Amino acid sequence: MILPQDLKALVVDDNAYARAAVAATLRKLGLVTIDELSGAAPAVGAIQATRYDIVFMDWYMPEMNGAALLEVMRDPRFSANGRVPVVMITAYPNRETIARAKALGASEVLTKPFTVAHAAAALGRLLPDGWQIPEEPEAGQVLL
Repeated sequence: MILPQDLKALVVDDNAYARAAVAATLRKLGLVTIDELSGAAPAVGAIQATRYDIVFMDWYMPEMNGAALLEVMRDPRFSANGRVPVVMITAYPNRETIARAKALGASEVLTKPFTVAHAAAALGRLLPDGWQIPEEPEAGQVLL
């Protein structure tokens, strides 16, 4: 069984607010270990050095966009860490973008802004045991 607190996530987006929003969404789903990077170029080194369980990345970023990062990650010469499931996020969805993201190896594509339920559904499709949104504890209830 996959426990949310055992997953390690990476969020790559040039917009600080967007990174914080995605990280907050993942925390609401129970993830604890979330790295945030402001661009695709530094993400290349991070992904080679660290085994992430999931990567959320923006499609549009300056210098190196999400498509280029995905091409680098999915190249057979990249480390095995490049096979991590990727959720591409974009504020400008269209058929071509979604088709290209999927062709490059994105596991899921989410449109900004997205809800906790959308992120949970995407994770549910990617993880073998699915995903549930954690229930809010009732007042006075202790979680173990």
